[in-house]
Amino acid sequence: MLPDIEAHYADLIERSLDIGELCMTWCRAASADEVLGAFDVDVLDVTMSGLHHLVKQSYDDLEAGRLGRFLMLAEEPPWFLAMEYTGDRAFRALERLSSGGEALCLIGSQMLYRGRLYYAREGRRLCMFDYGGDIWGDTAPIAKHLGGLFNLHERYADVERGLVPGDETLDDWRIHAFVLMERITGIRLSFELLERGNALYRFRG
Repeated sequence: MLPDIEAHYADLIERSLDIGELCMTWCRAASADEVLGAFDVDVLDVTMSGLHHLVKQSYDDLEAGRLGRFLMLAEEPPWFLAMEYTGDRAFRALERLSSGGEALCLIGSQMLYRGRLYYAREGRRLCMFDYGGDIWGDTAPIAKHLGGLFNLHERYADVERGLVPGDETLDDWRIHAFVLMERITGIRLSFELLERGNALYRFRG
C-alpha cells in the first residue's frame, strides 16, 4: 500500500491525463509581474481559467501550426506555478526565475516516456534528475528533502524502511518528482489547484 502522499500523486496522475505533457515550474516571486518579466514576452490578454482551457487553447495553436502562446499561472504565496502545454518558456527562463530565490521545473512527455526535474537557486541551475538516467549537478542544497525518493535515483533508497529501488515506471518516477516538489515548496499539487480559476496568459506569437 502506498503512503498517503504517494497515493495522492498516483491519483492525480490518473485523474489528470494532460499533466503528463505539461512543463510545470514552481518559482518564488513577489508578484505575477515579476514572474512574467523573466519570460521577456508581450502579453496580449489574460483570462481566468483552469487546466482544461490551457490544454484546449494550446492544442488549437498546435493544430494551426503556431508556436504555443499560452501559459497558466497559479499563485500560492510566496510561490507561483507556471504551466505550459505546448511550450517550455519557463524551462528556458529557469535561471531568471530563480534569481530571487529558487525554482523547480518538471518537463517531459508521458507519450514519449521522458521526464526531467530541474532545480535552480539564486540564478544558477544546480541539479537535474533524469528518468532512466543519472543525476547531474549538486544535490547537496536539497539533500534534506531526498530521503526515500528511490525512484528519482537508487542512492536515495531508505533500506531500513524497506524502500529500495526496483523496476520503476515513468509514473513511479513522476510520483517521487511531485513529492520532492512538495517537500521543497510546502505546497501539495492537487486537481482542484489545477482546475480552479488561475490566470491564463496569451502572448504575442
